Amino acid sequence: MKLKSVLFLVLVVLIFFGCNQNANDSKKVQVEDDISTPPFIIDAHVHYSANDDWEKSFVEVYTRHHAMACLMVEMEDLERGIQFAKAHPDRIIPYAMIDIDSPTILEDVRNVHAMGFKGLGEFFAKNEWNYDDPKYEPLWTLAEELGMPLAPHTGNLSNGLMARLRPGYLATIASKHPKLIIVGAHFGNPWYDEAGEAARRNANLYFDLSGSSLIKKEHNPEIWSQFLWWTPYVGKDTPHMPKDLVPAFEKIVFASDEDPDALVENFRRFNKVLNANKVSEETRARCYGLTMARIHGIKVANGE
Repeated sequence: MKLKSVLFLVLVVLIFFGCNQNANDSKKVQVEDDISTPPFIIDAHVHYSANDDWEKSFVEVYTRHHAMACLMVEMEDLERGIQFAKAHPDRIIPYAMIDIDSPTILEDVRNVHAMGFKGLGEFFAKNEWNYDDPKYEPLWTLAEELGMPLAPHTGNLSNGLMARLRPGYLATIASKHPKLIIVGAHFGNPWYDEAGEAARRNANLYFDLSGSSLIKKEHNPEIWSQFLWWTPYVGKDTPHMPKDLVPAFEKIVFASDEDPDALVENFRRFNKVLNANKVSEETRARCYGLTMARIHGIKVANGE
């Protein structure tokens, strides 16, 4: 009888721990596979492809998810791109992908603004000058005057270039042009510390987390709080903190930088970061769309 009792107890213990492990595994799957979103979404970084199939896919996917997107349009596709945007004003915020080293850059910016483009980007400092070189000052001044937010690339490029694209250079521009909104692409990959500090100190500077960062940090999503660390100090009279400090993750906006069929996968990647870092529902709503809506003056029901 004693042996039977021991075996019974062992069986009970095994079942108990097995159930707990299954429950933990289930919770893990739910966290990693979370594709939930707030009711209002703006994807801050999508590249336009000027063909019928891509346009059809974009409209179907973004309508299904009640989402808008900042659509980056190449200069050679401006006419078709702006017509596509005007045909879907509830889905598209058009951005012009200017060449910042064009000899006619100021004229280019005035032209795209007159056409109806709302922002400038994604663009690249890929020649002999950093973003904060005096050469570009007339461009930033004009963008500020016209109220056109910038979407500059930061960090590494597919061709291996990166030195001119550090996020710290955007801090210089943001500080000199406080009414100019800047949403740097890719959170400065790999200069995350620099991007975080630049955003913390400049109220008009934000970043998206699109690109390879959420892929390479897939198994360490908690790491983003290392760079976006200051939320506990919001609202406190603490030395070394800006008076207009906001929760750290409010300086991040959702973006995919991929074709429409990858939108849901980007929800999953982004949610994994938000969940792992215990980001509040209020901040999530801003990350997913309310921040970009405020930047572009879009009125949102029950929003900002």
